[in-house]
Amino acid sequence: MRPPRPVLLVLLTLTCVSTPCLASRWVDVGNAGVSTDKVMVDADSVQKFEQFNVVDVMTLYSAPRVNAHNITLDRHVQRDAFDCAARTVVGIRTIGYLGDKQVGSGPETADWRIKMVPIGNNPLSNRVYAIACASGAGGTPQAKPKPRSSSGSGIVVDDVGDVLTDNHVVDHCKSLTVKTSNSKPLVATGAATDPKNDLAILKIAYDVPLGDPAYFRSQSQPARLGEEVGVIGYPLPGLLSSEPKATFGQVNSVAGYNNRYTLLQISAPVQPGNSGGPVLDQSGQVIGVVVSQASLAVAAIVGNVPQNVNFAIRGEVTQIFLAARGIKITTGRRRQPLSTEQIAAVGLKSTVFVQCSAE
Repeated sequence: MRPPRPVLLVLLTLTCVSTPCLASRWVDVGNAGVSTDKVMVDADSVQKFEQFNVVDVMTLYSAPRVNAHNITLDRHVQRDAFDCAARTVVGIRTIGYLGDKQVGSGPETADWRIKMVPIGNNPLSNRVYAIACASGAGGTPQAKPKPRSSSGSGIVVDDVGDVLTDNHVVDHCKSLTVKTSNSKPLVATGAATDPKNDLAILKIAYDVPLGDPAYFRSQSQPARLGEEVGVIGYPLPGLLSSEPKATFGQVNSVAGYNNRYTLLQISAPVQPGNSGGPVLDQSGQVIGVVVSQASLAVAAIVGNVPQNVNFAIRGEVTQIFLAARGIKITTGRRRQPLSTEQIAAVGLKSTVFVQCSAE
């Protein structure tokens, strides 16, 4: 059935705004789960990159809405990467729109290759997959995208200038700086990495104090299902304020996606920029390191937006990584439960902003 004229006008506007009009062919693949939001795929945007097919997927909202950052959107366009042979997908970057303007965007996910998730077995998922992975789609392989400047969070682990963060935060950097909430940026260099577990150690170039070393919970007391946790970090710099942020939630699973037992699943909200920051227990001890959030790609594939599905590298894994590099940490001193304000104050002292320049 032909849609009413106002809907046609909206779709024409969307086609011209999100990508060049002559280079787009938006295909309606259905509703997003039980909502009336429409999911559309730009069949002409499919490009080959390494073994992946990269495509633009748009979710058109049934009515404008305000997101968690107080930005009003009427749609978002996400660039998704599909491993067609493995039937997996991940989101690379999301851009939000309102009317004829781009009103927000997230940074590129630097480590998207290791964050692929299985494609859901439902009609909407299969239609998106069919367009992205159609025979002959893609054309000439692209050159590797030029890395960009980015940022993340880090944890001061001792008093000699060692900072723990995620490998994906720093693996493409030509220069690095770190700073606390009240210090000047200090030059740092990469000292050790573990790409498999997505961990890295940075060294401060100057012999100056940098926050207080974090306390880590003993490896003999791993995170427990349902325990309350706090997250400290520097999410979405340039969009939110430059101050560190604290969020709170629970441990939802003692395994990550695809049953990865090196990870925890937590409900404390995280955003790009939280990567590398601490997950703290009720006594302010580190029990994990933030590594990722469930991508909006899942919404385009399974039809629903995951709510507070986030992941952290287990504290035991990080301690093994640090010990293997001869880095001594402090464990098990704080036992008394703290208030959320006290947890935030403790975490703030040992959490730093990591700035990466790829130029």
